[in-house]
Amino acid sequence: MNILLGITGSIAAYKVLGLIRQRTRRGDQVKTILTRSAQHFTTALSCQTLTGCEVYMEQFVLSQGIKHLALSAWADILVVAPATANIIGKAACGIADDLLSTTIVSFPKPVLFVPAMDTGMWENSIVQRNVRSLREAGYRVLEPASGALASGKTGRGRFPEVELIDRAIDVVNKGLESLEGRNVLITGGRTEEDIDPVRVVTNRSSGTMARELLYAVVARSGNARCIMGPTSITIPEGLDVIQVRTARDMLKEMKQHVPWCDCLIMAAAVGDYTPLKKAAHKVHERTLSLRLEKNADILKTLLPYKQHRYFIGFSLEDQQAVARARKKLRDKGLDCIVLNGRAAIGQDVMQARLLRATGAVQSLGKISKRNYAHHILDMYLRYGIGRT
Repeated sequence: MNILLGITGSIAAYKVLGLIRQRTRRGDQVKTILTRSAQHFTTALSCQTLTGCEVYMEQFVLSQGIKHLALSAWADILVVAPATANIIGKAACGIADDLLSTTIVSFPKPVLFVPAMDTGMWENSIVQRNVRSLREAGYRVLEPASGALASGKTGRGRFPEVELIDRAIDVVNKGLESLEGRNVLITGGRTEEDIDPVRVVTNRSSGTMARELLYAVVARSGNARCIMGPTSITIPEGLDVIQVRTARDMLKEMKQHVPWCDCLIMAAAVGDYTPLKKAAHKVHERTLSLRLEKNADILKTLLPYKQHRYFIGFSLEDQQAVARARKKLRDKGLDCIVLNGRAAIGQDVMQARLLRATGAVQSLGKISKRNYAHHILDMYLRYGIGRT
């Protein structure tokens, strides 16, 4: 892929170097345009070293060809990152007074803006109007994250993680359908049930699938919220993640947040059992016997909340897999269920089947969880409530 990267005057400009490195390692070619303000926060030498290409800064410099037209013809996608309020305003109004803004106006292919600014600026009504104008014109905008800002404040406006921008570039380049205006609630990770103050009953779920779903929803401009149990992976910063530990904790949070969502994706590996009694102190006996009782079935408990919402479940089976998945599909009132095997635990790839309530079965063979997350979202957009 040929990526044209427009860098503007934000303190987050230095973070873009990580994005350049990541894309070039994957075999993409990257060329950069630095605005005059951007040169206060990063250098042309850094960009040239990492891209191996000329860095473009001035429009009116003698060279062969018309720069903004030549760059537009070369690139598959234009990514403006970080995008300041200034460049967003220029683009929304069609102003073309420097090389980057002129390139944006003349660029006929996909354009992705990645804003980064202080909360007060991001929430300004004029900036928000300009963002809406960009979206209405067909541009894609990746919402900024929440977290610590350069001003010392905490709020929305933080430059998103490079991993998320990386995924958004692929979403835009592939023309995947937007989830703008849709609220998706995701659960992930595993749960823990206490034996004593130190030991727990748990399982080996890593949380990888939930993380990929979270990234995929946000990269597609949807509103994502994740209720995450303990994991073996890094949880993305700046996204709406609620951490829980036990099955009871997860059910409590889900009752609170399910009314918010249009689609629920239950990817968490909730423990089926919990010890009947918890020891008050660490157990030191030579042998230990546990009596376990069933945890509440979260999806069955949430069935009264379903109404117009689209519910997607997961089923990990190693015996009578299809029959057990179909039973869960019926008993839990799901619209579809993802059936996978234990080989997927902790891995970046999976081989799963997707069973719909209509009886249809889809299988994509061995596929990365990153791509499978988008397959699930495509299925929701195609068959969700209100779609034909």
